[in-house]
Amino acid sequence: MKNSLAFFSSLLMCLCLSSDTIGQMTETWYDQSFKIDTLYPASGSTGMTSPWEVVYGPDDSLWVTESHNYMIWKIHPGDKGVRLLLDLNSQKDFTAATANPWPQGGLMGLAIHPQFTSGKPWVYIAYVYHLIGCGTSSGGNYCSYNTKIARYKYHFSSGTLTYMDDVISGLDGSNDHNSGRIRISPLPESDGNYHLYYTIGDMGAGNLSNVDRPNHAQDTTIVEGKTLRLNTEPDLAMPAAQQWIPGDNPFPAGAAPDAKNAIYSFGHRNPQGLVFGSVNGGSSYLLYSSEHGDQSDDEVNIILPHTNYGWPKVSGLCDDNYTSTTGDSMYLAGKSVISESGFCDTTRTMLQAPMFTFYNWGRNATKAAGAMGNMHWPTIAPSSIAFYGQGAIPGWNYSLLIPSLKDGLFRLPLKADGLSIDSNQIPTDTLHYLAGYRLRNVTIAPSGDTLFVAVDNSCCTIGPNSIIGKSVASPNLGFILRMVYLKTLSLDTTARKGPPATPQQYKIYPNPARGIVHVQAPRGAPKPLLARLYNVAGKTVLESSSTFDEFPLDLSALTPGLYIMRLMTVNGTELSTQKLLVR
Repeated sequence: MKNSLAFFSSLLMCLCLSSDTIGQMTETWYDQSFKIDTLYPASGSTGMTSPWEVVYGPDDSLWVTESHNYMIWKIHPGDKGVRLLLDLNSQKDFTAATANPWPQGGLMGLAIHPQFTSGKPWVYIAYVYHLIGCGTSSGGNYCSYNTKIARYKYHFSSGTLTYMDDVISGLDGSNDHNSGRIRISPLPESDGNYHLYYTIGDMGAGNLSNVDRPNHAQDTTIVEGKTLRLNTEPDLAMPAAQQWIPGDNPFPAGAAPDAKNAIYSFGHRNPQGLVFGSVNGGSSYLLYSSEHGDQSDDEVNIILPHTNYGWPKVSGLCDDNYTSTTGDSMYLAGKSVISESGFCDTTRTMLQAPMFTFYNWGRNATKAAGAMGNMHWPTIAPSSIAFYGQGAIPGWNYSLLIPSLKDGLFRLPLKADGLSIDSNQIPTDTLHYLAGYRLRNVTIAPSGDTLFVAVDNSCCTIGPNSIIGKSVASPNLGFILRMVYLKTLSLDTTARKGPPATPQQYKIYPNPARGIVHVQAPRGAPKPLLARLYNVAGKTVLESSSTFDEFPLDLSALTPGLYIMRLMTVNGTELSTQKLLVR
């Protein structure tokens, strides 16, 4: 994100939901209207116990994993029909009574083979299955587990899943930072095969109750803190230990010259989002990931083979906002950071910077926020990621959608090459929806006009009317919401002479202001000009229009604080959005 203003202004430009349950309502963000209702439950006020994965399947059903109850459900996205597809409780050896704390996630990722309806009706499921043991550290109670990815076969005649085999088992697991997303390449890769990608976090090493656990994210012989790459079916020509490992994976395994391990990329903290996306009509795809930062710098990455993403030596950019100084230590994964930029300089040949970071704050601001507790940290806690490649919603093609555990859903518009975020086509690079919700996942209907959003069960968010610092319960815990695009409101089409004015040419002064503030537009700007002032709750507190290039606004009735000034034409065309401090 360019800065916290971009985040703040996008937050205030929405109408936020506030009801405890949703029947049906229409909401408007950025001059676009959406109908929002509840897909699950069809009636009542009790949702699932922590929905984790929501996949729109090739059979026009939503496949949903319920992480704590170890259930997989199918939900019809039209008539809201629901049925239990698989109960995996018998496949784990622990209960809530024996596992304290519970693994992060539990039953996690699910992926469907691209040839599901043409001879390979296979479904891949990731889940924690074995409790190794629990203990107590200086940070609290912790538990260690094992995780696996298993392949199941779907039977169209009976609508059931049966176990086939384990893709990989014995993976490390924890009560923190398991990550657990699965994605399969949409096209066969260079070896002619489809491959499965899996995110596995650093197990919370050096953090909270796992403070004494060593961090292995930089060790390419240990799977913690990695993206894994696996076969979608065994290569029977290989030795048994190598049948699920692609022969062109980047890292060796042992002394055998052709043996590879499952690791594809490394240096990750808690990458809970993973998605393939194409900006060139599907001829090639990029693999995008969203990853939790520590106390700032949540990341969006493009995942590449044999590539280091820095953790725990650097968080976000190589900008030294975590570098320790004499007598003033900064920490990542519980260890003092000697120098972010120094680490980057020595590993530059394989180090990949994030394509985007949320809240890329400076060192002093990061340190001050870090001392105040989770809800004060400049993070959104990205819980997954989706790629919007349909054209049904004007202006959305191509975008990354990122649900947040702290504050709703974010949309990042991509540049034409898909390699970076476009900050120029709209007033900010970050668009914000469903503020105040703790979201776990989002998926998109093939039609492109409907989103399905899973609300997490846990507390808490920062609330719909806050920027940072609050801790309030999310509404609609465990619900699957359906968000349908309705229409884009009419925009100003008045012809203009000469090049359009840029947002920087619209000025408000003085700033900070007391009593009177002046609005100044460039000569020839479209008129009438509408100035609208929003408070931190996203509510309009002052509005005025003028046919002059410069005019005053009386602020004397306003409470001192931070506001957002939005300048537009009376028909709704966005001209400029700026922060205003009223004293």
